[in-house]
Amino acid sequence: MSGEPRETLPVVAKGARKRMPGRLDEESLSAFVLYAMIAAVLVLISAGLGSAFFNPANLGSVLQQSPEFALLSLAMGLSMVSGGIDLSVIAVADLAGILAAKIMTTPALLELVGQTGVMALAVVAALGAGLLMGLFNGFVIVRFGIPPLLTTLGSMMLFAGLGSGLTGGVGITGMPSGFVGAMSAKLGGVLPLSFCAVLAVFLMLSAYVRVSIFGKSLFLYGENKVAALFTGLRVERTLVLSYAICGVLAAASGLIMLARFNSMKVGFGDAFLLEAILVAVLAGIDPNGGRGRLFNVLPTVLLLQCVENAFTIASLSPYAKKMIWGGLLLIFMALNFFFRRIVARRLTTLAIRRQTAPSHEAAQATGS
Repeated sequence: MSGEPRETLPVVAKGARKRMPGRLDEESLSAFVLYAMIAAVLVLISAGLGSAFFNPANLGSVLQQSPEFALLSLAMGLSMVSGGIDLSVIAVADLAGILAAKIMTTPALLELVGQTGVMALAVVAALGAGLLMGLFNGFVIVRFGIPPLLTTLGSMMLFAGLGSGLTGGVGITGMPSGFVGAMSAKLGGVLPLSFCAVLAVFLMLSAYVRVSIFGKSLFLYGENKVAALFTGLRVERTLVLSYAICGVLAAASGLIMLARFNSMKVGFGDAFLLEAILVAVLAGIDPNGGRGRLFNVLPTVLLLQCVENAFTIASLSPYAKKMIWGGLLLIFMALNFFFRRIVARRLTTLAIRRQTAPSHEAAQATGS
């Protein structure tokens, strides 16, 4: 009837409907803080070093040194999305690289299938080994319920021991020139092809995780494990698959390290482990799981690589690098915590207003 009050939504509630969920709001804030920090660091580097840093040769060097670290950090970030961690990524990379080096330096295989064939066999074997090691981590975590931290700590020592047994603690050198050349080739003489390949991996994996059932299951499990188990999703298979992908990414990183150094042994890349965790957190991936954007790992790697390169140009102490990186991490976490509290308060206020608005309208209707 015309005398009855029509149901209307208050302006606040209407605006609230357009808002993204709390998780995505926090992700957007983390991304904003990250890119603001990148911009600030680049401005400081530009003011201090100018063309000594911003020239094609130096920027190409930054990109050339980033691929293996970027893949390791991506693997670490993917494991953290589910609320876990993969401490074995360096050991997986080393063991996969050792296996590839063994194959490529075996004279009998070179004579049998030639240089191209032995390189292809080494790459397939390394990636397959990484896949198996990742599956092993995921199976142990899912089947026996051992926390990822302990599982991957144990597998890290296991894989490192296997690598030491294969090499006797001595590095394997003398890779085929075609393998080293393919990994160090540059597009237009500046842009490394290895970085282009890594960029493609980031784009495809981050998009797949963002839109697929696999990715949604992984984020849901990281955010609320109990709820994920009651959804009927195949959470266990998702976890195993995520660690398998981590293994393949780490193995690919091992291949890039093998080509860069033209040798491989246990211990290569050990310094990357804690730095990969640092990168994942700086990229906005919540260590507790359920939040983060995987693609943001790549610009974070480039940020830290730029800082390290700038220190080298400025002839600063290597100890200053660790101090700066630690400071960046603390600043980023503090800003994230500050902005998340603001978002939480605003969302809580909006929710209260939405709940109280209908009762307020009902009171007005009764009074009229």
